[in-house]
Amino acid sequence: MGTKDFNALDLFICRWRSRIVRRFVRPGSTLLDFGCGHQALFLRSVQKDIHRGIGLDYDAAPARPAANLEIQQFHFKERFEFPDRSFDHITILAVLEHIPLDLVGPLFAEFHRILKDEGSLLLTTPTPASKPLLEFLAFKLKIISGPEIADHKHYYSGADIRELAARAGFDCQTYHTFQLGLNCFAALTKPTR
Repeated sequence: MGTKDFNALDLFICRWRSRIVRRFVRPGSTLLDFGCGHQALFLRSVQKDIHRGIGLDYDAAPARPAANLEIQQFHFKERFEFPDRSFDHITILAVLEHIPLDLVGPLFAEFHRILKDEGSLLLTTPTPASKPLLEFLAFKLKIISGPEIADHKHYYSGADIRELAARAGFDCQTYHTFQLGLNCFAALTKPTR
């Protein structure tokens, strides 16, 4: 399944999500946007605030949309090619729900490896409460992408996120829902060794 082009509803939700996440991105930081989409909208939105940003997505065409931004085509299997402690922040926005469950643990272990100490993993994902609504909008009303919703592997609760964070060695510093509880945001911090 490839990254789709956004309709007006998708763009509204994307901008809402971005406003929440941007508050946690430190000026002058290095950022990896995992699952950036071929548009790399979030990465482009923080381009003036960060020192360097890399976007990864399996259906993105390699590009350099700005001097400090790079988009790479990449499909996660088991390891990133980045050295240990490469990034201040990693974002995974509306992507976690698409990751096969057997890859989630290895992916988070790699996130932990490539984050600097005190770095943060910033994520958004639909909550279990969103499943009936998303399926109704996709399969009955057909106003959002059916293939994208069908590709959801899991809807993560707050307890799921906290457990995933703990298993991977992160502290869950922030967790809250937004969009009437249909989506969540979490900021996971890598403690100093």
